[in-house]
Amino acid sequence: MEGHVPRAEVTVYSPLFSPFRHSLQGQAVSIGRASECSIPIKDRYLSRKHAEIVLVEGMWVLKDCGSANGTYLNGTRVDRDYTLKTGDRIRLGDTELLFESQEHNTDRFVAIEDRHASATIAIPINEIDSMALESGDLSKLQTLNALSRELIEDRPMEELFGFIIDRVMQHLRPSRAALGLLGADGKSFVNVEVRRQDRSDSSELRISHTLLAEVVEEKKALAFMDVSVDEKLSRAQSIIMQGIHSILCAPLTIGDSVVGVLYVDYLFNQRAISEEDVRLVAQIARFAAIKLETTRLREEAIQKRIMDEELKTASVIQRRLLPPSPTGIPGYSFVGRNRPCRTISGDYYDFVTRPNGRVYFVIADVSGKGVTAGLMMAGLQAAFRIFSKNDPPPAELVSQLNEALKDNLPQSKFVTLFLGRLDTATGVIEYANAGHTPPLHVRREQVDELIETDLLLGVVTRAEYNNRTLLLEPGDSLVLFTDGVTDAEGGTGPELGTVELMKALSPLHGAGATEVGNAIEEAVLQHVGDAPLADDVTLIVVSRNA
Repeated sequence: MEGHVPRAEVTVYSPLFSPFRHSLQGQAVSIGRASECSIPIKDRYLSRKHAEIVLVEGMWVLKDCGSANGTYLNGTRVDRDYTLKTGDRIRLGDTELLFESQEHNTDRFVAIEDRHASATIAIPINEIDSMALESGDLSKLQTLNALSRELIEDRPMEELFGFIIDRVMQHLRPSRAALGLLGADGKSFVNVEVRRQDRSDSSELRISHTLLAEVVEEKKALAFMDVSVDEKLSRAQSIIMQGIHSILCAPLTIGDSVVGVLYVDYLFNQRAISEEDVRLVAQIARFAAIKLETTRLREEAIQKRIMDEELKTASVIQRRLLPPSPTGIPGYSFVGRNRPCRTISGDYYDFVTRPNGRVYFVIADVSGKGVTAGLMMAGLQAAFRIFSKNDPPPAELVSQLNEALKDNLPQSKFVTLFLGRLDTATGVIEYANAGHTPPLHVRREQVDELIETDLLLGVVTRAEYNNRTLLLEPGDSLVLFTDGVTDAEGGTGPELGTVELMKALSPLHGAGATEVGNAIEEAVLQHVGDAPLADDVTLIVVSRNA
């Protein structure tokens, strides 16, 4: 049909917020970090305008807008325009969009444009409780009592929608009934259940913009009646095309917010609609909203409790992966510490002592936080333990780690890492730095910052890393740390910074690794004060005895 716009939507999944659905409308839908995009997503790996979904000859087409980190369709980087089909997955940074066409979905509301229409009955939701009980119509009270009893029992959310709408069909006996939860935009639905009295009825259930706006924005329970003879309503195409005689629609409210809609309709001359019918549907909608909300909260609490237990277990496992500091090495002391800002840390440190007396030490910071970063940290540790067995120079070992990580790291993820190898016989440390926070060399006269560095891990498969050396004189310490140390912020003050850390370390020449480590932690905690840590704090100290 000429001018027909195919109905479609995307479900947006991101670690930054809860999933939501967005209906594709107009000729182009832009996606990116900029607030003016149709779907703005504050993902730091997205360009300001990252990608577009545009309408081309009646088909929705995916276009990359020259993004820095690329757009991926079903795992393949987009290098040209692709026509989308139901089930396609679009990845941009840490965000994924699931594309779904609604062309053949008859159990979804689809809002279409129409002219202004006035409800035959409209009751503000805050006046619903003034139902005229003296009317003597006990059947409606019996319906409410029956529903309230039936909704007492707890059911999983996935079953509750269907149960509620089945009860509505049983008690109100409409031609069709639907229960839908609204998306974040208040104009589309993220979860819908539809039932029909006539099982052979395959017609699409549609709700007009005018009706939806009055229910949601003005918080009213509405009835449209005698559509065929109402001149204004005859212009509302979404109603007249369905041959509906009467419609009742009420908002699902939680507090002051409208979270969804209960809809029932009666075809042809099935029955007349009264004001008390509108009040009854509104009361049922209120019951449904309360039950859906309490079920959601209950399931979230259960899920959170399960997640908390899993995170605690994961945290215990992760702490066991971080090794104790080496002891019993004549002339040297070592310290490794990790203080996560969440249950799971994305920081990593490790020590490996070789039979020839050399000691490998490594510190790393995986981009991001939480479980994903923790899993990447565990993979990095496994690779380090395997590759260090051959006693390679640090630069070669870092290259091996980079190649191993590049194949397994998710798009837009990376790792900063500093890796050293101490020859305990001479005090010489060979090291390579892959974009990590510069370590500090505590010497007799001064504290030096080792600022030379190479490329991050996980950016390109084959990167060149340089082997550098320093001599750890008696009394010297080499201090490694993640940016959670220098970036630590107080409640009102600036970041701790490298200069302040160097001041704290300058009088500690000749101190052991434990004393140096304590001084760093004390400097961070004093600077932060009562404010929570914003990032993981991890450090390694390698000290040569005075």
